Amino acid sequence: MAEKASKAVPAMAVAGVLVAAPHATTAAKVPVSSAVIVEQAHTGALAGLHEPARRYTVRSGGTLSAVTDALVVHHEPARRYTVRPGDTLSSIAQRFYGHAADWRLLYQANRSVVHDPDMIFPGEVLKIPGRTARSTTSTPATPTALTTSAIPSGTLSCHGLEQLWEKAGGSSAHAFMAAEIAMAESSGRQFATGPVGERGYWQINTNHGSLSTYDPLGNAKAAVIISANGTNWHPWTTFTSSAFRGRC
Repeated sequence: MAEKASKAVPAMAVAGVLVAAPHATTAAKVPVSSAVIVEQAHTGALAGLHEPARRYTVRSGGTLSAVTDALVVHHEPARRYTVRPGDTLSSIAQRFYGHAADWRLLYQANRSVVHDPDMIFPGEVLKIPGRTARSTTSTPATPTALTTSAIPSGTLSCHGLEQLWEKAGGSSAHAFMAAEIAMAESSGRQFATGPVGERGYWQINTNHGSLSTYDPLGNAKAAVIISANGTNWHPWTTFTSSAFRGRC
């Protein structure tokens, strides 16, 4: 015998999309708080996903459309972004995700490049992953600006150049040599410019692209990269000519 038409029709999950059986609408409210809906992730609906079925408990007043929104996972391809002077992880997260607090997503995706979330440098290329889920938990303090008052700048002594080298991630064992090279190259002047456009303390040649910058940390970071963290100073003529000796 046919069942009464007024009997509740169960919700079904088909191909990863929640739908209702005939005569039910996706906006219809589920009248009980214990109803459980099973979402099946099928490769045809969510390409590349192989997840076990998940369960979602519908609260009183919930709708099928709200459940769908809660279960759908958005997958976006990763992009690349070259850091510019003045950027912070927070400002980059705001630009791409609309939430400065999502800087942690960028930090986790770029740990091989960014060792300290408060220190990023012009010219670094960061991965901008698709945001699959944004954390709702509390976050640590927002990373500070790229260049702060704690970063040595202006005309520096040998000691100031050593500090700057180390703040840029340079080896303390090679800090003295790095300071001597910088002093021979620029006399410790932040905005020193060479005959073919070399910039900054370590006179970074423009053929290094965005690594050639007057930004104190960026210039020091470029020196760390080009010198293989102080183990190869041959790209600097002040080293090959021994002009660096006795500068500090």
